Amino acid sequence: MSLAERIRESRKITIEVGNIKFFGTRATAEQFSAYSINSTLDAQVARNHVTGWEGVKECDLIEGGSKEIVAFKRADFDEVIGDRPDWAGEIAKAVLSDAIDRINKRAENAKN
Repeated sequence: MSLAERIRESRKITIEVGNIKFFGTRATAEQFSAYSINSTLDAQVARNHVTGWEGVKECDLIEGGSKEIVAFKRADFDEVIGDRPDWAGEIAKAVLSDAIDRINKRAENAKN
């Protein structure tokens, strides 16, 4: 595994929203700054960082849908996240919180 791959691997996070798990990446310091400056919406942060899910049912995505588990597809996620502020808010909070934690750790390490 290359160093770049190891860096990307270290950014992976899992976010639980109710019974659903979302998989993705934390924001980099650069992304965090851009999101702050541009007041990026939670749904867009989620679109930029979520790469998978577990436990999502069709009825979570569309009214009247079945209780069958749905495989993650980027287009489906991108479409639905704008209608799920409950998911988007929790995802964005986790993505950004993890980034803040890492930024603070680096700043603390720089002091030592």
